Amino acid sequence: MHAFFHGSNARAVGFLMISNVVFTVVELFGKQLVAGEGISPLQILCLRGLLSMMVVPILARQSPRRLLRTRYPGKQVLRSVLIMVAGLGFFFALEQVPLADAVAIVFVSPLIITAIAAVGLREAVGWRRWSACAVGFVGALLIIQPGMAGRHWMYALPLIDALASAVYSVLTRMVGRDDGPWCCLFYSVMASGLLLALAMPWIWVSPSPAQWGMLLGVAVAGLIGHFFHIRAFSEGESSLMAPLSYVHVVFTTVAAFVVFGTLPDAVAMVGVALIVGGGLYVFHREATKRPPT
Repeated sequence: MHAFFHGSNARAVGFLMISNVVFTVVELFGKQLVAGEGISPLQILCLRGLLSMMVVPILARQSPRRLLRTRYPGKQVLRSVLIMVAGLGFFFALEQVPLADAVAIVFVSPLIITAIAAVGLREAVGWRRWSACAVGFVGALLIIQPGMAGRHWMYALPLIDALASAVYSVLTRMVGRDDGPWCCLFYSVMASGLLLALAMPWIWVSPSPAQWGMLLGVAVAGLIGHFFHIRAFSEGESSLMAPLSYVHVVFTTVAAFVVFGTLPDAVAMVGVALIVGGGLYVFHREATKRPPT
């Protein structure tokens, strides 16, 4: 176990937990901006993308031209488009879908990641990891079940987010080690910043000072979250990261209660327990099975 906690998977788990916490902040601000303030998701993602494109070169101490250098131009552009599509699916859903429900639906994604990792990356995915993903998926379904009786058609949008995010995460693992996190991060925000800017003359709403603060919060937290997410999936096995990602649902459920006063019922709490249990089991198995080095 000692050797595992000093390996790349151990660092990746730490990076993933940081990204989970930070993305929860993005989701809280996003829910308020879309559902409470009436700001278009196109405007939110465009501003986040443009700001990130300005900040990343400063933090990386590299010119934008250098950050665009990649061994995988096609995969990087595809990553950029996919994360834009995922963001649009999620933020548009927040107009009608409760935050905890939307996040839980998105977490079909880790199950897709495990399947892609097994087939596309040829990672060793045993029955225990498959079982942990299945348990986490059942837990996510238990969380969203109370809200599904009269569900709006926008409940389908987080599923688009889930598929796009899964492919994005696996592509991140494929390109991350060679291109590095700053290059990957720059590409991640580029499509949102440049493509969505084309729509701004028609949908732009001048934000109030409070709205500017929330938009800035989405941009900064999103930048930090994506950086650590990239580090996690660059250093750790995708099929290991997948079940542990379900912990994000727990963070969001708690945060939604604290901020919006929505409390999961008994069935949803069983779902939370399954999600945490499945993720911790995979982490324990990975820690104990690796021989000391």
